[in-house]
Amino acid sequence: MRARIATTLIVLMAAASPVFAQAQLKLDNLNKLAEGAKQVVDVTIDEQLLQLASKFLSASRSPDEAQIKELVKDLKGVYVKRFEFDADGKYSTADIEPILKQLRTPGWSRIVGVTSKGEGGQNVEVFVMTEASLIKGIAVVAAQPRELTVVNVVGPIDVDRLSRLQGQFGIPALELPGKPR
Repeated sequence: MRARIATTLIVLMAAASPVFAQAQLKLDNLNKLAEGAKQVVDVTIDEQLLQLASKFLSASRSPDEAQIKELVKDLKGVYVKRFEFDADGKYSTADIEPILKQLRTPGWSRIVGVTSKGEGGQNVEVFVMTEASLIKGIAVVAAQPRELTVVNVVGPIDVDRLSRLQGQFGIPALELPGKPR
């Protein structure tokens, strides 16, 4: 009986892992932008590191720590690439296209698209990967003339809780046009 339960668990875990693997974006093509950037943020926190970090968070010390610990307990990874440039034109849409191509595959859906024109124009796209009614991953691509940020969170996600991660783990606070700070 135990062997059958163990086998069933292994099959279920193996079946679930491809979904999370699809939710993790390949961001390596952005590494070439580091040469021309004045500031680079590169965050790679896999499941093991998330679990280790969550052990240092304590509900007794802070309600914020308790919320973050609850949010990250089931995550498989948090990946951030952010480049800040000293001039416009240091990256192009061709640099972002390999990421957008991944986000146009089955399972991913674009849920937000914001484009602002003019000086300091910003383009923000938010995508989610879903299976049934569960969110398995989220990706944010935020592009400004002198800044590019890509955030990829992999794992089962509660969007309300996820918004609390802004400013944590290198995830920027997104300042969307028309949204008060």
